[in-house]
Amino acid sequence: MGRKTGFTLIELLVVIAIIAILAAILFPVFAQAKNAAKKTASLSNVKQIGTATVLYVGDYDDVIVPLRWLSFNPAEPLATQYPTACQGGACFFFYPVLFQPYTKNTDLFLCPADRNEDATQADSQGRGRLNKQSSLYWYNTGFSPSYGMNAEYLNTVSVSGFGTKSYAGKSATSFESPSQTVVFAEATAKDTGSPGRPGPTIDVGFHRIVPPSGASSPSAAWVNFTYPNAASQGQLWGRFQRDKVLISWLDGHVSYPAIRSLVGTNESTESLDRAFNGRGF
Repeated sequence: MGRKTGFTLIELLVVIAIIAILAAILFPVFAQAKNAAKKTASLSNVKQIGTATVLYVGDYDDVIVPLRWLSFNPAEPLATQYPTACQGGACFFFYPVLFQPYTKNTDLFLCPADRNEDATQADSQGRGRLNKQSSLYWYNTGFSPSYGMNAEYLNTVSVSGFGTKSYAGKSATSFESPSQTVVFAEATAKDTGSPGRPGPTIDVGFHRIVPPSGASSPSAAWVNFTYPNAASQGQLWGRFQRDKVLISWLDGHVSYPAIRSLVGTNESTESLDRAFNGRGF
């Protein structure tokens, strides 16, 4: 009688062990490759936003895009085009909305690694911030992009009688070192402590960043660089390496510097904020 073909239990266990070993080796490699692809996509986003900035400046007589444009007129063209940017009688057209003529989409304002939901950003039907059918979509898109703006130095800020801040872009050529002036950088609303937020663990984007000195917000000055706490670094938030961020500079180029390198060398506001105030290093 011939021998029956098949695997013995020992042979099967050996095969399973080999597969397990290969999986343990390859899964981290796949994860690293996936993360690298997301970083490349985010870098492309930042580059395109930088290009949009240069184009906007060219079209608006050297004026930088405002962080947001506030309007109380629901009949104006932007309100008609982006109706969900209007909430409670006010229309908040943040820079991702104002850049639409140049970018033609909202995807590039969202890093592939920034996909978390925030319960406070869901509309009355439970549709989250990433849902384009949400009645809050354009407001959320503007409020929570993955890349925050250096608005304290690039914009003139005024406060209305109702306590609402308005922003107007400054002249791009008024800055001495455009190649060393931060415009946009990876950012998060994490740890801002804003009223109504569910807690410090939600990592979603934020529309602005704060310079090292705190400038007009001294309580927000950078301290200690405790990377789990975004408030210690002006809401900058590296999604691929906690101590480095993707940055778009005023001349349109992008880079990936260490967060610490963005801080000046002495305690004066002018020195601390040299990467933000246009002075350069």
